[in-house]
Amino acid sequence: MKDIGTKIKLLRIKEQKRQSHLADALGISVPAYSKIETGITDINTSRLREIAKYFNVTPSYFFEDLDSIKEELKLQKELVNVLSTKLIAALEFKNTL
Repeated sequence: MKDIGTKIKLLRIKEQKRQSHLADALGISVPAYSKIETGITDINTSRLREIAKYFNVTPSYFFEDLDSIKEELKLQKELVNVLSTKLIAALEFKNTL
């Protein structure tokens, strides 16, 4: 369910909402809501419907394009690794001068 949590988080950020907004709307604590986004807590269908209603999307929205999101995250992680390696090399070179 981590993938669904990721989609919920991305939608929340896109809509410029805080976790506290969603937690209040769902009647749960912020830590409980955070566990939904991180995939620590599995989300049941009724809760998913509540979240979908909050964002004015269908519950099926959270199951669409999961593979493309995974691929995008993988590419972003690879980019961070490459940039980190280059930054470390540049700093090491600077220290030898």
